[in-house]
Amino acid sequence: MESFKDILIEDLDVYKNALEIKDIQFCNIISNRITMNAVFLESKEFALIGAILKDTLPNFQKLEEDYEQKARKEFMKVIDNYLKYIETIDCFTILDKYSEYYDIFRQHFNSSIEKYTENKEYTSYVIKFCLEFLKKELEENILPYSEDIVTSGILNEILRTSQNFGCTSHQHMLKLILSFFSRLNDYFKVVLLSDELTESKRLLWRERFNVFRNKLKRNISLYELSDTYIEKSLEDLYCFIKEWRLMFIRLMNLLPSIRQQQVKIPSRIENELKKMVSETISKELKGEE
Repeated sequence: MESFKDILIEDLDVYKNALEIKDIQFCNIISNRITMNAVFLESKEFALIGAILKDTLPNFQKLEEDYEQKARKEFMKVIDNYLKYIETIDCFTILDKYSEYYDIFRQHFNSSIEKYTENKEYTSYVIKFCLEFLKKELEENILPYSEDIVTSGILNEILRTSQNFGCTSHQHMLKLILSFFSRLNDYFKVVLLSDELTESKRLLWRERFNVFRNKLKRNISLYELSDTYIEKSLEDLYCFIKEWRLMFIRLMNLLPSIRQQQVKIPSRIENELKKMVSETISKELKGEE
C-alpha cells in the first residue's frame, strides 16, 4: 500500500479543491472515490476518513450563509491535519480532529432558532436508550423487511441529539457504524426484494446479509466510551464500507432513492421512541427505578 499512498493523498486534495469552490455534489463523488480506493488498498484508516468526509456533507447544506464559508474553510484545515500526519495517522487522531471541528460548528447545523447548551451527558443517555431499543428490534425482527429502516430511524435520533447537545469521538464512530450499515442495508434490499431471485439464491443472499446484521448487533452490544470500542469498530466500519462499495460495483445506480437526507421514520417507531423516552424521563424525575 505504501507505494500507492500518493493516490489517497491526491484524493484528499481533490476533495479540498471541490469544497473550496462549494461543489458539494462533487465532494460526495470524491468521498465515494476515497472509500473505494481505501478498499482497493485495504486501508481502514482512509476508509474512516472517506466515511467522515461523506457523512459531514449534508451539514454544509444546513448552514446559514454567515457560517457556511467559515465551516468549509475550517473543515479544510481538518483535512490538512490528516495530510500532515498521513504517515502515522490512526483512527483516534482522525476522530479526535473531526470531533474538535464538530464541537465548534454543531450548533450551526441546526436552525437559527434552535439554541441548546452543550450536554454530552444527555447525548450519552439518549444513545444508551436508543441502542437498547435497537437491540430489542433486531432480536425480535418482526418488521416487514421492505419497511424496516429502524437503524436509520435510530441514527436520525442520535444525529439530532448530537447536533443539539454535542458528542464524543466514540459517538461519532457509532454514528458512522449505523450510517454505513444503513447504506449497505439499502443495497441488500434491492437484491432480497427482487422478484427475479430464486428461493435458493434468496437464501444465500439472506445468509450473507445476516453476517453484516450480526456484526451490527455485536457492535452495539459492545458500545462504550472507551478506546477499545473505537479500535473494534474500525474493523466493523471497514467491513460495512467494503461491502457497500462492492455492492455499488454489482448494482451501481440501480439503488432506488429510498434514502433521503432527512430520514422519514415510520410513525410506529417514531411514536414508540417518543413515548418510551417521555416515560423514562418522567420516572427519573420522580425518583422511580
